Amino acid sequence: LILSKSLRALLPSLSAQQPHYITAHIHRFPYLLTAGDILRLPFHLHGVSPGDVLRFNRASILGSRDYTLKAGLGSHSEEYDGKRREPRYVDERLFECRVRVMGVESQPMSVKEKTKRRNRKVKTVRSKHKYTVCRVMEVRVKGLDELMQEKGVVVLE
Repeated sequence: LILSKSLRALLPSLSAQQPHYITAHIHRFPYLLTAGDILRLPFHLHGVSPGDVLRFNRASILGSRDYTLKAGLGSHSEEYDGKRREPRYVDERLFECRVRVMGVESQPMSVKEKTKRRNRKVKTVRSKHKYTVCRVMEVRVKGLDELMQEKGVVVLE
């Protein structure tokens, strides 16, 4: 983690001003979150049960009412197909975002009739999607003194 002069000057102001918000990315989709929000993910997270605590570590924006910290614009970014690029992320050592899994919701069973052209057969397709519901417990921007105690911090003069 490299702390520039401007980041060292403005990070205490950002960390002191409550409440914080974060734009967290889950499977490259951005979600604007603050503490106490309920997040309904449009997919089922496998391997988690109600009561589990997750830590979101990919964020593009951290902020409070008056201050915003955006991810830097770098020259290299990952391309995961020919058209789109992976977004830039803020270093995960600057913040903490903890989320508790509340449960799994499912939508009502829907039945869709599918037919082919010039064919009398009708196929019925049933779908019942599951969604994971989470509550944001904590969104916190770490202070400058807390970052200096960690290993691997480089200070630029």
